[in-house]
Amino acid sequence: MAMQRLRVGYLCLARRSFDIDYAEALFEESLAALQAMDVDLVHVSGLSIDEDECKAHAEHLLAERVDVAIVQYATFSLGALMPGIAQRLPMPLILWGVPEPTLGGGKLRSNSLCAINMNAHTLMRLGREYEYVFCHPKDVAAQLKDILSVMYCLKRLRNTRLGLVGYRVPGFYTSTFDELGLRRLTGVEVHHVTLAEVLEETRQVDEAACAKEGEAIRSEACRIEVPDHEIDKAAALYLAFRKIVEQYELDALAVKCWPEFPSLYSIAACSTIGRLNHHGIVTSCEGDTLGAVTMLMERYLTGESPIFMDFVHIDEEDNTGIAWHCGAAPVCLSADPSQVELCLHTTVEGGGKKGIAAEFAIRGGSPATLARLSAGRNDLRLFFAGGEAVDKGKELRGNPLSIRFDSPVRHVVDVIMKEGLEHHYAVVHADVRPQLRLLAKWLGIECIDVDARQQSIGSEQ
Repeated sequence: MAMQRLRVGYLCLARRSFDIDYAEALFEESLAALQAMDVDLVHVSGLSIDEDECKAHAEHLLAERVDVAIVQYATFSLGALMPGIAQRLPMPLILWGVPEPTLGGGKLRSNSLCAINMNAHTLMRLGREYEYVFCHPKDVAAQLKDILSVMYCLKRLRNTRLGLVGYRVPGFYTSTFDELGLRRLTGVEVHHVTLAEVLEETRQVDEAACAKEGEAIRSEACRIEVPDHEIDKAAALYLAFRKIVEQYELDALAVKCWPEFPSLYSIAACSTIGRLNHHGIVTSCEGDTLGAVTMLMERYLTGESPIFMDFVHIDEEDNTGIAWHCGAAPVCLSADPSQVELCLHTTVEGGGKKGIAAEFAIRGGSPATLARLSAGRNDLRLFFAGGEAVDKGKELRGNPLSIRFDSPVRHVVDVIMKEGLEHHYAVVHADVRPQLRLLAKWLGIECIDVDARQQSIGSEQ
């Protein structure tokens, strides 16, 4: 669904007993820097100085429905201003301090660092979470990048409607979740779709549209070992999912991909799931809702296509691990798009009997983050580990990806096992660890940061 950009409010506070001319010039420079960013900026016409003025300005941001408010201290200001701001603005607050413009023995012109120090304490005492940046306007875009990407992710999650198709696969307790607990913490709404509805939609698809989709599927493969009628069924299944996504205004899917699809529809849903992801509909396998939400987090943070995978092998000498799934990756992530194969599934009904799995190695040559929004003993928690995606070719059938981790790969496994994590992970071709740390903080959940734990172990040795 279409989504507006992040709406960012901006207030610039000052006090006349400091350099007000400097403060006014700083406001203009800061405003120009913020307006150059990829956000919808809401601001007032000048400095906020006294209490009445500041309250009115805060109420303007509230009326404009901003998602996050930046409160800049051009100079030190009255201590009574922040409680009034915090009371009127329930959204996340970012304090912005600016280095002192000049020294040399004269009077402080700004005292901005002291101002954000004092007001961070005020927000802490008021029980408000906040972030801060301390930089010149020319550097603010870089300083705000991770913070605002997390705020955007939180906004998108609060407006996300996820379709759970058929609940979980047999025995996969790792795909269970607390529906209202997930909504309480993230805002994600889960809409239940039956497998019967999906199969009925496959019988209603337009023949011409189905034939066109079938040709598109064939055109992406260098080798096809499945019969034509299976590709036709895959085309109908893809169009059926697209119809359901449109009908219920869904942002993502978690699909119970077996045993019903192979037994009742006579093909595996793998290549179809990969095709949905390829065309921007984030979709997890095996009815894993928290896996789909993790994929959404990575998508919202980066704009990149995430992958839903198992973690299946480690090589301690090379410090790599293989993330893998059986043929449901999006073809946009292929290491070599000319080597995509449409194959009989390797495990369905013993393997080699029914399609369709889209087999290819996942590309390397970039940072990678392995992550999981996980059900803990008492509440959700967020696990992640970083490294580099490595080109090692097709080491396994299906969709393998080798990751050379920043921490020892045995340590990654130790954390996974000792924490009792689920066996599904979302992988994205980016280093989103800084954002995930912030995201866990703002969700108020435990952060299982593999690399931070390894650094702690190293410092103790």
